[in-house]
Amino acid sequence: MPSRKWLPVLFMVSFAGLGGGCTLFDRTTVDNSAVQQFPGNDQDFDFWDSLAKQPVVTNDDALHGLLLLSGGKDDCETYECRYEAGITRGWFDGSWGGMPPADESARVGWVAVAACQILEIKGGLTMRLFGDSPRYCSRELTFMGLLPSLSENEALTGLEFTALVDNIEDRQRLNKALEARKKLKQQQEDAKTAAETKRISEVLTPMHPRGIDGADDSNEADPDASQTPETADSESTPGSE
Repeated sequence: MPSRKWLPVLFMVSFAGLGGGCTLFDRTTVDNSAVQQFPGNDQDFDFWDSLAKQPVVTNDDALHGLLLLSGGKDDCETYECRYEAGITRGWFDGSWGGMPPADESARVGWVAVAACQILEIKGGLTMRLFGDSPRYCSRELTFMGLLPSLSENEALTGLEFTALVDNIEDRQRLNKALEARKKLKQQQEDAKTAAETKRISEVLTPMHPRGIDGADDSNEADPDASQTPETADSESTPGSE
């Protein structure tokens, strides 16, 4: 970001550009960009290598790269097809007057929206209230350390875009690891709960129901008790016959 002492010069240059028919948000164009050289799914290595060397990433480049990232492939053969695929995924909100030129530098804003969609980032209160806007998605990605501190109307260099894609992939792997950890912890808690439930059930369930019922065993036959006094005397006196 320029220091404050350069602001007057910046404004003078800006107004001079406006007077000469330029705008504050003129875009850079790239001829024969990476996606035009390597459009195939089997050429992705050459695509990424070439893109990293470009001064800016074009809309066509960015769409191709994001489609490869989100789905593992890009079946589109034209920029128009890629743009429609981006519309379907909610990467464009229509705030920039329709389809931008294919060879024009991509705005950080819509790229940030696409990244938030891919990562399913909910963001803070503002994003939850207003949705995935270019401004707030750019700020959220910057806060997360995935994107340089840029405004939504600026452009990314090819290297910055490839770094963003790498950061998104790293974040996806981290999310998968955290989800696996969460599932493992839940399984451990479920197993602990099941074991505790079983233990309590065994304590409350008697091993011998009759012992707990207090059944009276006095009526069971007792060989000694069945003898009468007379029988006992006769058995104990020798020669009583």
